[in-house]
Amino acid sequence: MNHSSNIFSPAAYMLSNEAKRQARKAETETVNLRNRIKILENNVAKALLINEGLWELIRDKLHLTDDDLNEKLYAVDMRDGTLDGKNQRSSAKKCPQCNRMVSPRHAACIYCGHIMDDSVFSIT
Repeated sequence: MNHSSNIFSPAAYMLSNEAKRQARKAETETVNLRNRIKILENNVAKALLINEGLWELIRDKLHLTDDDLNEKLYAVDMRDGTLDGKNQRSSAKKCPQCNRMVSPRHAACIYCGHIMDDSVFSIT
């Protein structure tokens, strides 16, 4: 019998230990990611609560309506040219100053410097 194919060989033992180490590492990473997701979910829930409270204060103090808010949300959503519930460019856009295409990753045209996304709410 060839000893190199023996399942009790040092090489097989090392591979087994490496697989166990990688499995533990993957399990730890999974737990960490689940914890981060839970924190993000809690933060989103808190942000929604704060936004709802702020909207109700503004609405009541300024005598606005939910329709006023919906109209504004529509206008903000359409700033990037797409009605998708986001105000972030997801595709290249032509620069209005130099007419070159600018990636959504860039807040300004890399050719002429024209500001493409001047909102403080841009997500990068």
